[in-house]
Amino acid sequence: MLQIDAKLEDSDIDLSKENKRKVSESSDDNGEELESKVFGKKKKNLLRKNTQYEEESDDQDLDLSDEIDEKSDKERDLEELVFGSIESSIINNIDKVSKKNHRIHDLDKKTIIGDNFEPKPAWNDDADEEIVDLNQFNQFSNIVNSKSDKVTTSQIEESLKARYKKYYSTPMWADLKSKKDKKNKNRNKSSRSSDESDLDDVNEDKLFHHTGTLLADRSKSRGALPIGIIDIKVCTDANYEEPSQNRLKTVEFHPTARVLLAAGLDQKIRLFQIDGKKNPKIQSIFVDKFPILAGHFTGNGEEIIIGSRHKNFYSYDMIAGKMITINPPVKAIDEFQKRSISSNFEISPDNRFCAFVGSQGQIHLFSVKSKEWIDSLKINGECNCVTFSADSRYLFAFGDDKDVNVFDMNHRGHRCLRKFTDFGCLSGTAIAVSKNSQLLATGCKSGVVNLYNLNDGVLNSTERNPKPLKSFMNLTTPCTSLKFNSTSELLASCSAYAENGFKLIHTPSLSVIQNFPIQNQDRSVYTAMRIPQCFDFSLNSCYLTIGNQKGNALLYRLKHFFGSY
Repeated sequence: MLQIDAKLEDSDIDLSKENKRKVSESSDDNGEELESKVFGKKKKNLLRKNTQYEEESDDQDLDLSDEIDEKSDKERDLEELVFGSIESSIINNIDKVSKKNHRIHDLDKKTIIGDNFEPKPAWNDDADEEIVDLNQFNQFSNIVNSKSDKVTTSQIEESLKARYKKYYSTPMWADLKSKKDKKNKNRNKSSRSSDESDLDDVNEDKLFHHTGTLLADRSKSRGALPIGIIDIKVCTDANYEEPSQNRLKTVEFHPTARVLLAAGLDQKIRLFQIDGKKNPKIQSIFVDKFPILAGHFTGNGEEIIIGSRHKNFYSYDMIAGKMITINPPVKAIDEFQKRSISSNFEISPDNRFCAFVGSQGQIHLFSVKSKEWIDSLKINGECNCVTFSADSRYLFAFGDDKDVNVFDMNHRGHRCLRKFTDFGCLSGTAIAVSKNSQLLATGCKSGVVNLYNLNDGVLNSTERNPKPLKSFMNLTTPCTSLKFNSTSELLASCSAYAENGFKLIHTPSLSVIQNFPIQNQDRSVYTAMRIPQCFDFSLNSCYLTIGNQKGNALLYRLKHFFGSY
């Protein structure tokens, strides 16, 4: 019986050991399944990458498995949920250490490459080892040693490099050492964090991913024209490729295109494309026995009308390329007339009327389209100049009787609406209306320029002698022409009887621009204007051109006005 009991006890012990082994295996399997659900495959990948920590992690796993076997499954699960597993913290630490090691390794690699970098050729050319006979080339006689007449092309290349470095220093783009020093200085000076540098890199990438302009559009935030001083630049002459052989009598910009008309007493019409740098010539037209005294583009820019001392005038069709002669059937033109009607005329902005200044105070109106005579207007005394308002409703005539006559162009008979005397005038020589139809400028024989408020002081007033906003007495010779720019901020006055007889007036402040023209002798900064004859502003007031008695069309860039034309 004792033997039987001992055998039973031994069998019970073996069964208990087998049950414990199975329980431990099942717990290990459950632990692996739980870890795979929680951590996934990341644990295996991280442990593979970091071989230095595999042995330590395995030992810790064995110790943890022995401690976990002593505890129940519920306690182990509860501890993992509350405190987290130790293995996850170890994996996180391994991940951090590995990233740091990778960063340090990359920095070391960069510094080693940057310090000891030597460029190597992409390929070896067999032609570098060819032997060249120096007797065939005289320019290589003093480059290499005179002992040997035959050298390789690589030796010639090295000798040429040495000669270049002897006379010229190494260019900045080819000096690798200077680039390395600058990079090291920038690294030492920069104290920004890695996050900020990453953001800067992203912004730079976005900046260079498009082909637009990198500078902000200053035209949107453009303020008013500064008082007293204007930012101006001297450009290449507009007619630099073909200057006029005689004095220029008309320079005018095209109403829509970047084209300039220049014509004068040399009987030629010249068209130039304006870019501010080369200003290439487009075309030149010769008109026989017709010295040009006046010339203008039509409102649509398709034709050019020119006049001279003769009774007839010409119209040049720019699209067809034909010159048309017009003989006006006007009764006032006879052999006793002192001057021709075509020597002074103006075209209305709406391209309806062309007003020719005749003798004995007459103004002859022609149709721009049909070139037919419409009507003749009359003022007291001789008429010297005419101009239209911006909306082409009014025609202003100014002459020797010191009175400014305002005609209504919408009325069938073109009656005279208003008449007033210019303040302090002896004889009227120039008149201009601003583009916004708010200002009226008059110039007289004494050089005085008066600026009026057009609506309140002229049109809507019954006063016979209105007072101007201001009188400018900067010119001491007769004022021959006046013109406003496109924004009505500038008024240009010109006198064809004096050297540098040109002034720019700042209309909002009623003051004169001080730095133009510059009265000095520094030719590098200032180009002599000589005696101005005519001038004009471009479409957006970006350019100002002035024609002088030498036949040069001077071109200036007004930097305050942004745009290409």
